[in-house]
This record gives sequence, C-alpha cells and structure tokens, in this order.
Amino acid sequence: MSRRPDFFILGAPKCGTTALSEYLRQHERVFVSTPKEPHYFCEDFDYYYAPGRRSLSHYLRLYDGAGDDHLAVGEASVWYLYSQTAAREIMRFDPRARVIVMVRNPVELVPSLHSQMSYMLDEREPDVEAAWRLQAARARGESLPATVRVPEFLQYGEAAKLGAQLRRVYDHVPADQVKVLVFDDLRADTGAVYRDTLDFLGVPDDGRTDFPRVNENKVHQRAAVARFTQRPPSALVAVAKGVKRVARVERLGVLDRVRRSNRQVARRPEISPEFAEELKDHFRDDVRDLGELIGRDLSSWTD
Repeated sequence: MSRRPDFFILGAPKCGTTALSEYLRQHERVFVSTPKEPHYFCEDFDYYYAPGRRSLSHYLRLYDGAGDDHLAVGEASVWYLYSQTAAREIMRFDPRARVIVMVRNPVELVPSLHSQMSYMLDEREPDVEAAWRLQAARARGESLPATVRVPEFLQYGEAAKLGAQLRRVYDHVPADQVKVLVFDDLRADTGAVYRDTLDFLGVPDDGRTDFPRVNENKVHQRAAVARFTQRPPSALVAVAKGVKRVARVERLGVLDRVRRSNRQVARRPEISPEFAEELKDHFRDDVRDLGELIGRDLSSWTD
C-alpha cells in the first residue's frame, strides 16, 4: 500500500511554491508528487481533475513511489489557499497533516499572476491593468477568454488577498501545524528558508547550499506552438490517455518537452506608479490582517 501524503504546500501562486517544492523533491528523505499540483482537495475548482473524474484511488497513486525511507511525503497545489474547501478537506483527509503557506506582497503578486495566467492561455488580455479593470465584468460571466479553465483565477483582487485566505486556513488547521513563509525571505536567504522548512517537516538538513532559480517569468516564443501544447486537441488527449493506461504511467512527458523548447525567460514589464498605488489601496487592509496573523509588520508593502 502506498504512502499517503502528510504535508501540503497550499500556495499562493507565484510565491515560490514551485522553487521550494523542487528543492524538497531533491532531498533523499522527502517525496513530492508528480505532478506537484494535483489539486485533489479543491472541490470548488475543476482544475487538474475534469468534472466527475476526481477519485481518491487515482490521487493516492501519485504516491506509489514513496517509501519508508521518506520522512515527509507531500504535494504543492498553489490554488489550495484560494479554495474555499481545500484546507477543510485536507484536515478531513489527515487531521495531523502539516501545512505550508507561502505569501508575497500583493502589489508584486498581481502582475506576476497575470503573467502566469497569460502564459497558460487562461488570460488573453495582455495588459495587467486592463485585465484588472475587467474583473467586475468577468465576475458577471462577461469578457471571459474562451480558453480560461477556472474564471475565478482571473479575479486578481481576490486571488491576492492572502490575509483572508490564511485566516480561513487557521479556521480549519491547528496553528502548530501551519508554517507561513514570506517570499521576501525566500528571495533574500533561500538556504535559511529551506532549512527552516525541513525542520518543520521533521527532516534532517542535507547540507544543500545551491539553490538555482526556478519558475522565472516566462513567455512563449511561438504562439501556435503554445496553443497546441497548452490546449492540445481532444483527439490527441484521448490517444495520450490510452497510451498512459497501457504503459501504467501518469505522464508521458512529450508535451512537457515541447513546452520547454518553446519557453523563454523574459523580464516582466513594470506597472505604472499610479496602478501600483491603486493596488496598495486595494490590499492595505488585507496586508494588515496578514501581518497580524503571522506576527510581522508588512506595512512596507502598502506604504
């Protein structure tokens, strides 16, 4: 019988979750699922699992490779924090589960998330400020890209309210089972955050000192290739599923390789000072709440 996950990185998106999960994956005593973001406990978001296809048996198969030598077994689904149900369902699955939450200045998070949604083809408005102003219409079901999978992900003003989301986590998870990491700290001293996380998970330090950058801002080199790899034709998906069933594997990796070849790291355009001030005003109360929850003065984010 496979191991069950006992730790979960809940997000938020664009807060260093991919980097941290990859560093943990490379520790010989830690097992991280592949894919790292199954989003099984997001009952309100059909993201990884198609409607009606969510099953515990499929989810647990993601941990078939975990063994007794692994001191921590987990996953990192970045939309768990935004989800209304995930924290509650994780506690129902394992009341002793350890939970990691990663947070970031929302004034930085919004443009970074917009860039990621654009890269994934969920967002088709290229300008972040214009996309911000579409939120009200999109909440009414208007002006939504045909390619968006979860419309709520384009509600940037709610997706980046991490104080409210963390408070919901504490409504369901005992405080001593929650570890909150701040992206500023990960950026300033990655090794210290990594060792602190290992300590929280009860895993010994492996002496790692090299922490290459992971999941930098990226764009597609060729739009046609992006459309094919991010939204492959249904016939191709059906064939791939059949091959995976026969081969008894979760992923073939072919599209992943094509995606990587079409990927280019690019600097994200700066937002205007006026829009930055608008974002600060929007998130000021939530940032204050987040700071109170984690016992840290975060006022510099919105001053």
